[in-house]
Amino acid sequence: MADESNIILNMPFDEAAGSTIAYDYSKTRADGTVVEADFTGGKQGNCIKFDGNGHCDIDKNVIPLTGNFTLLAWLKRSAFPDGFTGKRIGFFARWEAIEGYTEAWFNLAADTWGYWAIVKEGLTIRIYLDTALVQTITLPAQPTGFAILQDIYTTANGYGCIDEVKVYNTALPQEEITESIATVAQLAYSIDGTDFKAWDIYVSESNGLLDRPKMKTPVSVDWPDYHGEIVDLENKILQPREIALNCFMKANGKVDFVTKLNDFLDVFNRPNTQRLMVDIHPTKPLLYEVYNENGVAINKRWNDDLMVGTFTLKLKEPDPVKRIVRHQRLSNDTKTLTITLTSKKAVTIFWGDGTQTNDVYGTDVTASHEYTTDGIFYAIVAGVIEEIESFTTNGIIVWNKL
Repeated sequence: MADESNIILNMPFDEAAGSTIAYDYSKTRADGTVVEADFTGGKQGNCIKFDGNGHCDIDKNVIPLTGNFTLLAWLKRSAFPDGFTGKRIGFFARWEAIEGYTEAWFNLAADTWGYWAIVKEGLTIRIYLDTALVQTITLPAQPTGFAILQDIYTTANGYGCIDEVKVYNTALPQEEITESIATVAQLAYSIDGTDFKAWDIYVSESNGLLDRPKMKTPVSVDWPDYHGEIVDLENKILQPREIALNCFMKANGKVDFVTKLNDFLDVFNRPNTQRLMVDIHPTKPLLYEVYNENGVAINKRWNDDLMVGTFTLKLKEPDPVKRIVRHQRLSNDTKTLTITLTSKKAVTIFWGDGTQTNDVYGTDVTASHEYTTDGIFYAIVAGVIEEIESFTTNGIIVWNKL
């Protein structure tokens, strides 16, 4: 699989409809400004959709034109009213010379996703569609410009959708392009940063992860001479979230079984809550700050060789409504995540490294946190987030509400 450290642009375009920012999840953080375009359901999650007027501006020069690079993207053209306009996509490369350019055109079926890969290696450009090599171009000199265009001449912009754009600063071979077409993260469960599989524990079924928790009993008045009751439903406040994970564990004998199980359960003896992460997407995991209240009862079958035990792990999330912010620390220059908000009700910020800041509220109040090690961290802002009046951050808002 392609080395993720070589990614210099990673735009999944998973923002909510109406967003004016398209986040770059790579270390480059070349976020785009969305103008007259919108987000809609895409190949994976959401995608960005253009209607001939809109565009997305990226100020940074990301693609190393004179070096090697690979650009990957899902593209889908919209059907034009006349049936033929916009049905071709062209790839252009220009170099310093009079009439110094080359082009390659391809017909596309309307409303059909295609997976495109543009690979530059030396002076050779290879173009792949759905992992099959469709054209090879040899340039006479290093390019000074590169573009992907649509044959629509009534506007400078295109009609269609783009999803899951990635740029690598290396020329990927065909086998790695083939592997990259399935970039959806394998479903995985982790607790405090350790995958369940480290203890040979697997989740066969989960309940409560996306369910709406029960509502707290609202204030009500029961008038004896009126039918029913009067209930205050202006602000619906929720009870804690309850999560149940049906698990099974494999072990090589009784001692191995007991050792792994004790190590796993010891996680829930740590102070405060534990971070449960469920990877359902390469950049948008589900996150919960939980604790184990009722213990765990193991249904086991003793064996000197392979042992298997099953159990239901019941977890409770005290703050069930939250906003998720992603931050990547690359060096001391990017060690600080800053969140500024206005809220009359206090929220708690779980920074994702085991620390938290309680009772954050006020007008334009700023909470900052310095991470001591490099890596990707997800901060949880938990509380009555529906009443947050303003919210800004130097991180990436992964989930506005979860």
